[in-house]
Amino acid sequence: MELRQLEQFLAVVDHGGLGRAAERLYLSQPTVSGSIKALERELKVELFHRTARRLVPTSAGRQLVPLARRVLDDVVAVQDAMRSAREVGGGVLTVMCTPDMSGEAVASWAGGFTRAYPAVRLDISEVGSRHELVAAVADGRAELGFTLAPDELRGDLDFIELGVQRLLLVRPPGLGAPATGARRVPLAGIGDLPLARRQVTRNEEDAVQTALAAHGVDPTTGATVPSRSAQLAFVLRSGFQAFLPLRMCAAALDAGAEVVETDPLIESPFGVVHRAGELAPAAQQFVTDVRSALRAWFDAIEAGRESGLGLVDAVAAAREAAL
Repeated sequence: MELRQLEQFLAVVDHGGLGRAAERLYLSQPTVSGSIKALERELKVELFHRTARRLVPTSAGRQLVPLARRVLDDVVAVQDAMRSAREVGGGVLTVMCTPDMSGEAVASWAGGFTRAYPAVRLDISEVGSRHELVAAVADGRAELGFTLAPDELRGDLDFIELGVQRLLLVRPPGLGAPATGARRVPLAGIGDLPLARRQVTRNEEDAVQTALAAHGVDPTTGATVPSRSAQLAFVLRSGFQAFLPLRMCAAALDAGAEVVETDPLIESPFGVVHRAGELAPAAQQFVTDVRSALRAWFDAIEAGRESGLGLVDAVAAAREAAL
């Protein structure tokens, strides 16, 4: 049995005869007649009573009508689903983030994608560690995983680097500028304020802790929290200090916090983990649009620095230009 036979059978039922069915399908009448007879031979039943003027479905033909419609409807549904898989047409794109990246950051990069493809629903969530994120991507619970670059990656996964995360030191409002009069302090001279740290699992390296230890700094930990936004909340409300990425530093400046650049900067490459092989169109387009948004952000910061601004002021200028 072929799909075209069912299509021609339904055309005869709907239009009451071979002539009109053939005209509607842009086929010859003998072609449609032969197809119906072949279907009857295969099913071993007569599907139509043949009268002088028209074909009338038999009892077996009437039973076949809803079944044939269901088959053809299912074929259309399959074609639509596969078209969506080939194109950025709809569906759900599941994205996971580690706390060092945060869902807020990914959402801020996704504006171009969501405006261009409103039929695609983004499902963005955070997991507690890089290990959890890698496992979620590997077993299909997430299509994309945004994280700092892993030291090692299993063979069935790939990593696309998108940029370098730079952390600045954020201090509570009211402290004033550093003693040098510039928004820059040595990493070894960050002061005695307690740190609001991000939670890190035992098998993960903390870039902040590694950098501070390398410069002989052993600060007091005031709080260990699960997210970047919680770190900022402790800075603003509890008088702690924290190392935060550039985009969150712009929000900290808006809230009145003091933001300073350290020497050296704490930097880590970041990107997206995905299952090895070609990405689905929606996922590929999302990565492309995120990369474009990040490039515009980084370019705006570099333009500010080339004009003579320090990093903190360049971040503030880039944020203002984006509003």
